[in-house]
Amino acid sequence: MFAKDILIVDFEATAPDPYTAEPTQLGAVLLDKGTLAEKDSFLSYIYTDLGGETNPVSGISQDMLEGAPPQAEVGKRFFEKFGTDILLASWVEHLDRRMVKKLMDAAGLDYTKYDYHFLDIWPAAYIHLAKNGYTGGMRSEEMFQAFEMPPRGTHDALEDCRIAADILRKIVR
Repeated sequence: MFAKDILIVDFEATAPDPYTAEPTQLGAVLLDKGTLAEKDSFLSYIYTDLGGETNPVSGISQDMLEGAPPQAEVGKRFFEKFGTDILLASWVEHLDRRMVKKLMDAAGLDYTKYDYHFLDIWPAAYIHLAKNGYTGGMRSEEMFQAFEMPPRGTHDALEDCRIAADILRKIVR
């Protein structure tokens, strides 16, 4: 089906702006290129100073980040686990692509070793829904509901990867 296994990534971060945000959690799900079955996964908090605040979207607090590895360590572990012979993907690449690069830079690894193609699942999902009569909004939660995904509470990076994987499977099949 696909040329390479697909690695869906999702980050929780300190802000929605990928140029100023710091990652606080990374989730990843590796999908088989032929069957889209889950082959492996990854989840890690990433230490950053939240200044005593709790992120209202993810629910991640400073207490949750105490003892978490720094960006460089998470970047190395992620790279060692999955390598670069994959197709990176995410629900919306705007933040996630930049956060992967930030982790690779922190780890002293060459981000350009990854295929420059990046599978952004949201546009394909929106087109799929629109072609099937969807008239709802463009926000993730509304679209997830249209794909019959269970409602989310606070965001969890690994859970979000698995939701994106389920939606990708529905679109492709």
